[in-house]
Amino acid sequence: MHIMQRTRHKTLVVTLGSPLAGEDSVGCRIFEKVRGKIDARVEYLGTDIFRFSNVYKNEKKVVFIDAVYSERMEAGEVVYFSGEEIFKFLNDVAVDAHMLGVGEGLKILKEVMPSFPKNLHFIGISCKKFGVGEMSIEVEKGMEEAIKKLMEIL
Repeated sequence: MHIMQRTRHKTLVVTLGSPLAGEDSVGCRIFEKVRGKIDARVEYLGTDIFRFSNVYKNEKKVVFIDAVYSERMEAGEVVYFSGEEIFKFLNDVAVDAHMLGVGEGLKILKEVMPSFPKNLHFIGISCKKFGVGEMSIEVEKGMEEAIKKLMEIL
């Protein structure tokens, strides 16, 4: 009898954001849409980037997905960064505490985690309303764009 080995995922997808806060729930919604449907392990960390150190299992590639807030971006606009760009961009826009969370959080994690992924990606969906309320059509579309981008990276 031949027993199939379950393939170990080479990629971890981490989604962030509040499940309750309007457009900020975009990470949670993407988690629900892609979990079990893509060749990657998918984890939803809520708003706590530091939980990454507990879920990371030495996957070669890690993709973070989160809502971003920036005056300069339209609602639903999708941004993509990889490697060192992530730290640079997330600092440029770090006026907002939530953004600061991701950039600064990853910087700290990089210092303290015994092994930290070298192949790092970030997909952000520009959101305008956080707090309660519906997700705008623009952000819904942005969410679909972000999922397409994720498929390209995988």
